[in-house]
Amino acid sequence: MKNTNSGISAAVIAVSLFLFSCQSGSDKEKEPESVPYEQDTVEIVDTLLSNETISFFNHSGFSDYAKSGLKNFDWSRFKLTDTWKEDSLLTTSFNPDKSYFELYGKFLKYSPDSSLFIDLDSYNTIITKEKNGKLTGFEEGPDTEISLVNPSKKEKTRLVFLGPGGSVDEGGWLDNETIVLIGLQYNDEGVSAKPLIWKYHLPDSTFYLYESSDSVDIGSKLNSWRKERLKGVELK
Repeated sequence: MKNTNSGISAAVIAVSLFLFSCQSGSDKEKEPESVPYEQDTVEIVDTLLSNETISFFNHSGFSDYAKSGLKNFDWSRFKLTDTWKEDSLLTTSFNPDKSYFELYGKFLKYSPDSSLFIDLDSYNTIITKEKNGKLTGFEEGPDTEISLVNPSKKEKTRLVFLGPGGSVDEGGWLDNETIVLIGLQYNDEGVSAKPLIWKYHLPDSTFYLYESSDSVDIGSKLNSWRKERLKGVELK
């Protein structure tokens, strides 16, 4: 004789499993709650100098020097006026003579990790050391060249080149990848100049140029900061 109780129990279990699977399936098919649409964020380039840049010039001593010689000197007057990529900077071999680091060493601007340095002076200022140890600097010409040097690769790359109508007076590193330089660009009459700041980002070879709305008298202290920076060298 068949066991009817076993058959009924199996049928009950089968029906229960069927109902459970249907309930689970309905839960899985429930649509998720809608999420409000968010627009993609757009990167905005700073049109004013960053606090990091201003802090660099404050710590270099240049900020106090400029404010003491210029009326109403204010970093907020610098505005971003141009940006560009420079994929073909002039690069040459770097093979200095033995006296290079002895004469220019303390004026070189090393990156925080000391792997690179900026040379602000050797292109147009010839520094010599006399027998008594005195350093004398002779202006080689009116042009200015600022170089980025990689000593391990023995390479020198020209960052900025200016003719008689411009100068670079100070520079340094915000970090291992970012260089800042400050200088002047004279007007056509040669009686005043506009302060400029170059910011260069090494990884993507991009320059950012900031200009001040102030005009500077060429005879102002701003133009003589180089003498202060090269203290210990008698410039002739």
